[in-house]
Amino acid sequence: MRINLSLAALTMAFGVVAGPALAQDFTMKIAHAGPATMENDDYVGSTSLKEYIEEHSDGKIGVEIFPGNQLGNYQEVMEQVNAGALEVAHVSIGGVTPFIPELAVVDLQYILPNDQVAYAFMEGSFTDKMRDAVMEKLPNVRLAAVSDGGRWRSFFTTKPVHTAADLKGMKIRTISSPLQQEFVRSLGASATPIAWGELYTALATGVVDGTKNGTPDIMSNKFNESVKNVILDRHTFLFGYYFVSESWLNELPEDLQKVVLDGFTQSAAKQTKFNADVEASANEAFAAAGGEVYEPTEEDRATFMGARQAMQDWYVEKYGDAWLNIMLESVAEAEAAVAKQ
Repeated sequence: MRINLSLAALTMAFGVVAGPALAQDFTMKIAHAGPATMENDDYVGSTSLKEYIEEHSDGKIGVEIFPGNQLGNYQEVMEQVNAGALEVAHVSIGGVTPFIPELAVVDLQYILPNDQVAYAFMEGSFTDKMRDAVMEKLPNVRLAAVSDGGRWRSFFTTKPVHTAADLKGMKIRTISSPLQQEFVRSLGASATPIAWGELYTALATGVVDGTKNGTPDIMSNKFNESVKNVILDRHTFLFGYYFVSESWLNELPEDLQKVVLDGFTQSAAKQTKFNADVEASANEAFAAAGGEVYEPTEEDRATFMGARQAMQDWYVEKYGDAWLNIMLESVAEAEAAVAKQ
């Protein structure tokens, strides 16, 4: 198994360059799914964390980054952190739902209205309750920070979509998630699970008529060669979660613990800003390449709101209403905080 490989073996196997040797007292390994490129937000966040911690610890903590799922998928790296075999896992909510399925609530559609509320939500009571729930299930896994993990998901399609009715009968690519598939079906479209690596061909050959992603993903993977339309319905905001090994953190002297925790805060903020900047430029690039970017009117957006209630009903039937109520209360708190600003 991966977790039994030595660091040297991993480095040889995957060609990971962890950086120059330092007079280190401690080592922090970070695992994430994104590629090793500064165009990827996971890698931007991880490299920022590495730079901050190594500088502010005076080299006492050496940080090694393992991108591209090199140490395993989301579930596997979370298990490794819990076992004390890995120090940090940077994942989406998909790293948590195998252990706490109810936390898929953060993927429910049309609950978060805008960036400001999403940012306030990250810092609110939901995150505190999620931290406690994860540590109850995985006692060695501490939620250290939350970031923007990839911006808003919207519908990119081969034909223009201005209202929910326009999606009827379309084949829309989803991940293998019951919640995501049910959402697409609730809008009258056909949910078609397709692996990410097969999506370019599926769009080009008409296997699917569209996909629900963020614009940076569309442009960086050249999906815009096939899908020429986007309705910015912004149905889901993708969060990124930094989880750290509690036992490893507690081994550090108090001053270094502060360095690490401050590093998570700083890196999450940098990743969040990076994603906001990239989304804006990606929307411009999509339009410049001949795509239609449709910002729905209030009337057109309202046609999607039936899916919001339908998905909440579906969620409650499957998981109960406890975490939905926590989510809605935290969103209301975030809206109130934004209104005071």
